Amino acid sequence: MSESGSDGELQELKAYKSLFDRIERQPLTHEQRTACVSSARNTLVLAGAGTGKTSTLAGRAAYLQASGKARPEQILLLAFAREAAHEMDSRIASRQKQGGGTVQARTFHALGLSIVREVEQTSIALSELNDDTCLQAYLDREFFQLLNGSARYGHLVLSWFDAYETQPRFRSCFKAEKKYRAYLEQHVFRSYNDDYTRNVSEMLFANALVVLGIPYVYRAHYFRDIYLRAYEPYCCCFYLSTYDCYVEIHDLPESWVMHDPLVEKYRTRVREIHCQHGTFLLEFYEQKIDASGINPFVGMIQQALGLGPECLPISDKLFRSPSRLRHLVHLLKSALLAARSGHQNLSVMRTLLENKTDFQHRYQRILLDLLIPLAQSHEQYILDSGKIDYAMMIDRAIRYVQEGKYIAPWSDILIDEFQDLSAQRYALIKALRVQNPQIRLFCVGDDWQAIYRFAGSDIAYTSKFETWFGKARCVALRHTFRFNNRISDVASRFVLENPSQTRKCLIAGVQQTGPAVSVLDEKQGVAGVLREIVLKHGDQPEKTVLILARFRHLLLPASALQAWEQQFSGLHLRGVTVHAAKGQEADYVIVLGLNNGEFGFPSGKVSNLLQESLLPEAEDFSQAEERRLFYVALTRARKHVYLMYEPDHPSAFVLELLENGYAIEVQKDKDPQVGRILSSWCPGPLPMWKDLPWVSFKQRLKTTLCRLIRFDKSA
Repeated sequence: MSESGSDGELQELKAYKSLFDRIERQPLTHEQRTACVSSARNTLVLAGAGTGKTSTLAGRAAYLQASGKARPEQILLLAFAREAAHEMDSRIASRQKQGGGTVQARTFHALGLSIVREVEQTSIALSELNDDTCLQAYLDREFFQLLNGSARYGHLVLSWFDAYETQPRFRSCFKAEKKYRAYLEQHVFRSYNDDYTRNVSEMLFANALVVLGIPYVYRAHYFRDIYLRAYEPYCCCFYLSTYDCYVEIHDLPESWVMHDPLVEKYRTRVREIHCQHGTFLLEFYEQKIDASGINPFVGMIQQALGLGPECLPISDKLFRSPSRLRHLVHLLKSALLAARSGHQNLSVMRTLLENKTDFQHRYQRILLDLLIPLAQSHEQYILDSGKIDYAMMIDRAIRYVQEGKYIAPWSDILIDEFQDLSAQRYALIKALRVQNPQIRLFCVGDDWQAIYRFAGSDIAYTSKFETWFGKARCVALRHTFRFNNRISDVASRFVLENPSQTRKCLIAGVQQTGPAVSVLDEKQGVAGVLREIVLKHGDQPEKTVLILARFRHLLLPASALQAWEQQFSGLHLRGVTVHAAKGQEADYVIVLGLNNGEFGFPSGKVSNLLQESLLPEAEDFSQAEERRLFYVALTRARKHVYLMYEPDHPSAFVLELLENGYAIEVQKDKDPQVGRILSSWCPGPLPMWKDLPWVSFKQRLKTTLCRLIRFDKSA
């Protein structure tokens, strides 16, 4: 892609200097002006964080009108979300008056709906299932009807929880015992009855008992006080009261016992106990699940207890917590949306997986078997209602453009947040360009801030722009008006560790010498950070603080934010997820939970293999999107960023900052002795106590002291 301009563009820069000087409160930069006057059929503007993309779009729209290249009604300005379109309208409207017209921003969905309505000459309505809450409720209802009414579907649900939910691995899968122990420590095995078992075999056995309707006690004490060693009374794996039967699950194949002295010793001791006291003992060993997903312990228990082949009817009643089933539905909903956004044919995918036997393909196959009936009922429901959803609407709009039933009136298409483009939206733009190859395309985006792959966005449309759209002019906006050079240095270096990201060097308008990114132990508390902001920057009367978390459930309650605003006058606090913070900014940013683990940052959550297969191809670089998400978090701040983590469980991102010579400040606990004292007094985790507003903290501390005094008197 070319960055150089033609002689004609240089003349345009001179001719419209006055326009670009006054279109914004501050004159546009040379880079913004260069982008605005591009004469290329395709122009890609790579706009770094805080570099004025909205100003550039406003400048482009004004220039097209002032130069006579396009009338307002010939300019299509596209945004991705309704809120973004409204913000674009409000910010551009006043500036466009100087350019002689009014260009309105609209979303891709609004564009699709207008095309469909114009062709069909009807006021076709959008289905209520476009709303996420309504869709979730609908899928919940359909799922439970299938589960309770179809034996085949019910068996699929049980197979999912038995053989796939935790991607289970057995002891025989590991060559080293140490690795198996590490696997057990990192995973949770939860039975239908909500017992958290020690391994996969115990979970499967508990599930088999539930299916057979056999009451049990997990980890039950033996009826006599018998100790295997000091302070360790004998507890069997399961006790079946109906049969007065004790069960031991040896977590390895039976043929392995003779090669494992510890297991053989334990088995011998247990047998002696039951023989001595005349109790009924059943022993079972590791039983792998075959490709059918059927729990092998069901038949083994029936045979051992002399039971018939009958089992309880499969229904949601088998599960103590309905939330587990709803979590599965949520997973299926994500896959459904990914499939509809990416034009994926689920039935064809299922056929291609028919003869694949490896775990990954079997995992995708069972989820497709669970999803396809829901997807079919979902589409039929919308068709019967006479309405359309977003996917249908965009598909129909694409077809009408391709068939010539809709003639595009635009000479120019301007697209904001281009890095978020999905396959379906690309198909609509492509159809418009095929119909009229003379349409000029002006795309503004930042591949450093591409964070919506889970919603179908494909960074390849930006990183390989010319592959999809043809030869293009590329202009990089390098001058950031938001943050200082110290934030820029850390954030830019961090995101560019991924060699696939485009190379650009941001130039910050504000220069300072000291670090503007601090890393600190979360035990110091958010209140401590707020106090530091007030003390260090008291000369600034009004200060905004954005408190970010990777996951919604880690956000601080609104009541805490309100109490802190009362305590620290002059501070205005907002708490949102990092994804929701995209497009926002504040004087100071506090990022919570930079720890290792499933809900850490980067996220350690196990990928949904079906959804992964439905989404755009993942990048080769590890945690590429999480790295860009962290870049987004860093670049929301104008003045300073505070990163909070737990030293015992630091995230990979924190370790990278600490160990690789980044220009950051590492803050130590100002008074570790106080921290240790509070830790010994408080019954809950210290960060929760220190993050309480001071009034609430004093009250809880007083309550704790009173309890300690009462305990001392009673002793």
